[in-house]
Amino acid sequence: MSFDLGQAHQLQKALLNQSKHGDLSMYKEAQERGLTFSDLLEELDPSPQDAKGDAFQRQMLLFELVHNPSRPITVDSFFVKSGMILLPEFMQREISAGYGMIYEPASLISTVVMEKGPTVTPIYIKTAEAEKSAAIKGDGAAYPRSQLFYREKSVGMVDRGREFDFSYKVIRNQQLTEFRTFLRYIGAQIATDELDEIWTLIIAGDGSSPAATDVFAGTAGTLAYSDIVHLAMSFAAPCQMTHILCNQSAMETILNLTEYKNPEIWLALQKISGMEYLTGLLPMNAKLVICPGATATILVGLDARFALRETVAQPLMIEADAIIEQKIEQAVISKESVYTILLDDASFKSDYTV
Repeated sequence: MSFDLGQAHQLQKALLNQSKHGDLSMYKEAQERGLTFSDLLEELDPSPQDAKGDAFQRQMLLFELVHNPSRPITVDSFFVKSGMILLPEFMQREISAGYGMIYEPASLISTVVMEKGPTVTPIYIKTAEAEKSAAIKGDGAAYPRSQLFYREKSVGMVDRGREFDFSYKVIRNQQLTEFRTFLRYIGAQIATDELDEIWTLIIAGDGSSPAATDVFAGTAGTLAYSDIVHLAMSFAAPCQMTHILCNQSAMETILNLTEYKNPEIWLALQKISGMEYLTGLLPMNAKLVICPGATATILVGLDARFALRETVAQPLMIEADAIIEQKIEQAVISKESVYTILLDDASFKSDYTV
């Protein structure tokens, strides 16, 4: 059964015209509506449920920008084939793909809120009453109350990103398959930066909420299996430790503990996770996350279901105008957001520094 490309061809005509005039109105519309360029294309050319690609991929096909071993596609092909309006979104999509190739920061966040403004007043869950049992109310007794409060201080949005330190002349003849790898590496770098930011937030607080409580009770300078168990058991129900965040050195120490050298541990881990690579830490089954900038002797235990909130003013976005004008060295891929602590009792640290 052939796929009807009628709407895609109509959309291609509009994109050809925008490429010809360097018209970025569709990017601006998408930004104003909180959409990606791909989302907007999808509205104009909806994909059926059985489609193998989306509206953006169909445009890449119509503009002959899909890689073919016998006909390599280069970065310059976007301009030669009058599809330059697609280049910023191509770069954006590949950077976003790289962002999700390592341990994606979004998996550590309980909720994401879109909110404009240079500052935000964090909200948090007060647990003193919420943790009480919600048993059947007796005569004259009050129900336990689950309460939300604003923090006493507001926190500022963080504008984070990376610049492209190369010119269009450098990459114009680079094949897309090679350029794609470079863009994905940039995305992975941005995600790594955010993992470090999350670790620092938990360790030091966000300027409005307190730092995580240090629950280490072992021998200073030594990390033992019992210390990891103690970290996990510091969480009071309904919270539980879903993740451990630390740097490579601390991770190496953990994985060299006698309790984790038994190959049966790894076999059991694979059965639990259904994956062939390391995703958990028995017996708690807490997922392991490397934060390169973390202090070598500090572990962070996190309940990702409840601990953190991300307030986003601008999602990860590339400066499309610089790309279209072939001034890539002036372009920036950036994101404006701030992480805050939603539940104080959903994260703890274990500092075994001497």
